[in-house]
Amino acid sequence: MDDFINKTSTLGQFKRVDWNKNMLPTSAAVAWEWSFLAKWAGNPDSGSIYNTGTNLAFQATSGSTVGAGGIQHGGNVSPATKHVINASAYTAAPTTAPCILMLVDLLGFYRVSTVTTTTAQTLNNSVTLPRYTDGAGVQAFMWNTNTTAMGAATPNLSIGYTNSAGTAGRATPAVLPVGKTACPNGQILYSGTGAGKYWPFMPLQSGDAGIRSIQSVTISTSYVSGEFSIGLCKPILTLPITTLGVASERDLMNQVPSMPQIVDWANLVWMIYHGAATPVNSALYGHLDLAWWD
Repeated sequence: MDDFINKTSTLGQFKRVDWNKNMLPTSAAVAWEWSFLAKWAGNPDSGSIYNTGTNLAFQATSGSTVGAGGIQHGGNVSPATKHVINASAYTAAPTTAPCILMLVDLLGFYRVSTVTTTTAQTLNNSVTLPRYTDGAGVQAFMWNTNTTAMGAATPNLSIGYTNSAGTAGRATPAVLPVGKTACPNGQILYSGTGAGKYWPFMPLQSGDAGIRSIQSVTISTSYVSGEFSIGLCKPILTLPITTLGVASERDLMNQVPSMPQIVDWANLVWMIYHGAATPVNSALYGHLDLAWWD
């Protein structure tokens, strides 16, 4: 503890980061669904790259990627390691609470604009994971990255992937995730309740501890229109907001302790689980305290 105090106080190896994000800009979220905050307005600004680039090709992202919408956490600190030591979040928007926020390091994404193709589509992995390169703990999710809602359809969604042990030919197990018809901008396609609904990540084959790369994506039924992205991320922490207008706080140094690490170049973005119907443009606020030492 003396060393920690010296590093953060005397040597200044500490950074506070404040952030704020608005909810979906076009339509309210339904209770029990998940959304991805990177594309929404706020500080950091809305992510503008997630419906750009080559179709089906993996695009890596970092905290310095222009248009990625990641929280600026103070840059690289190697050979020291950076950790979150405190986190908070709150909202004053009616019916937004209760909800759960999840901070993830978004490693990159595959843009999928060919949503009318119902056969397996081959993904391009000439670019590889920029962090957590073995894929351990890396999870996949699909979200609407367009500025409008997806067209009508409720397709089964599946991926073929290589797991973190390097085993290729792994596949999404039954019951397959089912996409939501008219899924709004920013929402995770298959989240919700009922058969084929998952929160918020794609299910993995039994025994798999993560995803190193994705080789294919299959949409069983054509969407009328729209596009989505498949993100690969490393979960960092979760933060429940239980009460409207009351800050949710986590002391991540003394609880357990956990002190989740923020690796160099991390692209920090939030996901949100909606515990109630969440109005359009609902505001969320919070902060992270970060410290680093070797």
